[in-house]
Amino acid sequence: MPSVAFLLTNWSLPPLTGLVLLSIGLLYGRGWQRMRIHTTVSRARIRLFAFALGWLLMVVAFCSPLFALRTELLLARTIQQILLGLLAAPLLWLSAPVQTIRWGLPGRWRRRFTRLLRPDSRTGQGLRAVTRPVFIWLATIASFLIWADPLFVEWSIADNLRYSASLWAFWFVYMLFWMHVIKSGPRLHRPLHPGIGFFYVLLGGEIPNMITGATTAFRENLLYPFYAAGSSTVPLSPLLDQSISGGLLWVVGTAIYVSICLAILSQVFRNEDAPTPMPLEWDATERSIAPGLEHRVSSRRS
Repeated sequence: MPSVAFLLTNWSLPPLTGLVLLSIGLLYGRGWQRMRIHTTVSRARIRLFAFALGWLLMVVAFCSPLFALRTELLLARTIQQILLGLLAAPLLWLSAPVQTIRWGLPGRWRRRFTRLLRPDSRTGQGLRAVTRPVFIWLATIASFLIWADPLFVEWSIADNLRYSASLWAFWFVYMLFWMHVIKSGPRLHRPLHPGIGFFYVLLGGEIPNMITGATTAFRENLLYPFYAAGSSTVPLSPLLDQSISGGLLWVVGTAIYVSICLAILSQVFRNEDAPTPMPLEWDATERSIAPGLEHRVSSRRS
């Protein structure tokens, strides 16, 4: 395991990354202070907790020793992938980030931001065009495959700036992916039907994640030659590092995706089990009469 000194001293904060994270945190906090008087206390606290946890996971992914260890361990890179795409992104959407950050902006910027999202503006129309579920679904699968490609791994890891940019791009794509699942706003599209949402998550998330994780975990030779030298910080052989990385991605990813799929299926069955509303023209007596005794109502009327 890494020494305590290594874990404490190898935190880094690139200027641009630090500025973006700090801006997101400050704007959300300011907006939350303004919005909490318009929401229930429990809902406001849940949103704040979800945002704080998601934001802290982003800080760990971008600034912790994981960033330095990514050149030695595939496991470090895999943990970053899990933190950003599978944990931080859905947690941030649960905090209603767009509405809250909007209220954290100065008044003039807030009005301009609102106008940009309107469906009759060019920006709003463009956003709705490029964030259609089918486009985001394809972009997510492509992003996942590119992220796992050995050539891309070697190219991105070799440079700090390139690697930071790839992490931000990966996080952004998964933010768009989870936007259509959690539906906390902005309301750019109609909510996905639960049946479509189930296959959206299963085919776009779980199956690629399961195949990649299982293949990596049980592979008997190195998939990424970049990590052949092993780590001087953590005593893990390259093959063991690869197996643990694949297994972690498989187990954690499957737990999250399957949980979401089950939650979506519960919506489908809940909708199907809902009682059919009575026709509006039915008489109150007909609505309350016991089954099989409807003829008494008819005889009374006659």
